[in-house]
Amino acid sequence: MADIFEGRGVSTRFRILVEIASRQPSVQQKDFAEELGITVHAVSEHMKELIKAGCVVSRGRTRYSVTPQGADWLLRTARELQTYSERVGGVVRDIAVTAALAGEDLDAGQTVALVMQDGLLRARPQRDGDPARATVVARAAADTDVGVTGIEGVIPLSPAEVLVATMPAVQDGGSHRVDGDKLRTLVGKVHVVAAVGIEALAALRSSGKEPDCWWASSAAVVEAASSGVSCLLLCAETELSRVSERLMDSGIAFSVVDVSSGLTQSN
Repeated sequence: MADIFEGRGVSTRFRILVEIASRQPSVQQKDFAEELGITVHAVSEHMKELIKAGCVVSRGRTRYSVTPQGADWLLRTARELQTYSERVGGVVRDIAVTAALAGEDLDAGQTVALVMQDGLLRARPQRDGDPARATVVARAAADTDVGVTGIEGVIPLSPAEVLVATMPAVQDGGSHRVDGDKLRTLVGKVHVVAAVGIEALAALRSSGKEPDCWWASSAAVVEAASSGVSCLLLCAETELSRVSERLMDSGIAFSVVDVSSGLTQSN
């Protein structure tokens, strides 16, 4: 059973099991799909895997129950999550010095405000009303790394929504069927541009844009968007399901736009 929970989807399946346990035996997939922020289709696919793994038993279209095997996995995973949470709390408390980018020249012992800007932690002189502050460890010049300690308060952070652009796969024309003007317009609206697959890489290069990343692009976009950086993720239509699942599992909001030109590829 352990294999079924490795890789993507473990957190979603854990949450689905919790929902089933709290609602059984009458379970409407659509009722908690919205709560989990995923589609009913995605819930259905996860349910199939859970049933296959022996964690859930189905007694009809809307009647599901968590098996003893599933309950045991839930309890063990909950304990592991609690242990990990306690460890993270301890690590955070024990951090002595954190690196930030100096917004201007800073002196040792100076109290500074900490803010997230363009996905980077920055330190600048404190002002009234700043929600997070710290103390400079050693003098630093503007635009250099500076060590800060004694962090207090909460650093404001607003995750950005990801723009997912879809295009035809190579068997359907690939980059030859991309509306270059539309793609260039989208690229101009964001800070980070990522490509998933050869078709997307070729389409961006044809439009005059070298992508910021094309290896582990979904992971990079999740990291950037979590830090408030606007992102465009270009992928073939065949990759949309996998990309969407990764973003949903990470709690990242996204919208989808088609950049296909509608033209057929010439031979």
